[in-house]
Amino acid sequence: MKTLQVLLFCCISLYVNAQLKGEQLDQKLENIYKSSKIAGFGVSVFTPNQILYQNGFGYADKETQKPYTINTVQNIGSVSKTFIGVALMKAVEEGKLSVDTPINDILPFRINHPRHPETPITVKHLATHTSSILDTDAYEKSYVLENEAEFVEKNYTKSELKDLILMKGNKKYSLEAFLKNHLTSKGEWFRKNNFSKHQPGDRYEYSNIGSALLAYIIEIATETSFTEYTQQNILDPLGMSDSGWSYEASNPENYASIYTENGNKIPRYDLITYPDGGFRSSIKDLSAYLQGLMKGYYGEDSVLKTASFQQMMSAKLDKDQLNNKGNEKDNYGFFWEVGTSGKIGHNGSDPGILTLMYFNKNDQIGAIFFMNTGLEEDKDVLQSVKSIWKEVKQYRSEYSKSL
Repeated sequence: MKTLQVLLFCCISLYVNAQLKGEQLDQKLENIYKSSKIAGFGVSVFTPNQILYQNGFGYADKETQKPYTINTVQNIGSVSKTFIGVALMKAVEEGKLSVDTPINDILPFRINHPRHPETPITVKHLATHTSSILDTDAYEKSYVLENEAEFVEKNYTKSELKDLILMKGNKKYSLEAFLKNHLTSKGEWFRKNNFSKHQPGDRYEYSNIGSALLAYIIEIATETSFTEYTQQNILDPLGMSDSGWSYEASNPENYASIYTENGNKIPRYDLITYPDGGFRSSIKDLSAYLQGLMKGYYGEDSVLKTASFQQMMSAKLDKDQLNNKGNEKDNYGFFWEVGTSGKIGHNGSDPGILTLMYFNKNDQIGAIFFMNTGLEEDKDVLQSVKSIWKEVKQYRSEYSKSL
């Protein structure tokens, strides 16, 4: 009986302490928000089985003063690439392809490095950003305004207009047509400089187009659209009911407006290469996503086998591939950043948004940050983000020590 009372007391103490720490974090983040240029943001801290902290601050829409909550939906930028990683491992488990498969064994058109045509580009090269495929200026053609009528030039500064005018002038293409235009020898935007001087496999060079290409390859290999494949194998099993690859996938009432760092509203836009950065989600849904993946990584049932999670989330690059940067803290798995400190995750940035999503494999605690404000060259916004993330890391560190 005495043992039971001690255990009960410890559980109550942990709960009360966590609640107190949560209230303190609320106040700290509210203070940062009030002195920042950020329109709105959300934060989540969690273990594989428990939400430790979730809250939203500021506005999802400043004009109507709609609050930013844990259910607010926005684009998550390059964090979207982690879904390509999970879809890849699912397709591998199903025997649809392997990481060593040359992409020309699957593609309905051929892609060869113009300087190294004898070296095949493989699935692994795309998944680790070592394919030698570069984004170049043509990648900007991927951003297309959803409604051109929403764009009024006088509402923006000169520095903001550059990207928006480009979006307005971009044409809509299918993902296949976009990839063929950029990467095949007869493509409209094909240039030798769309590929680096290095042969495939030699160097890590971050590539959005290479990422979207792998999502397209998964479509061909599985004979299922990438949106449907991820819906069936990731979103539905993890209960992500208010997330998806289009605005129609979520409740329109939950959508955030997005803003420049100067506070000007950005019209809605789509990405032709949507798998590399066009996923839309909320703090609540994306927390469920990472919790589900963490469970799988640590051996519980999830959307993949544990061996697949650990393969996907383990460092794949050597010093030569990292270009001898002398920074061994940063490496890459299959679309997942991997650090020697145990950090695993990804970040994402696009016009009007910033997303951070990481967990530490050692203490099994994850954290997510969303904001609906752009981060270009504004040092004040950057400092606010650093301050918020510092408090989040402090909170998770204190929780870890209390265990």
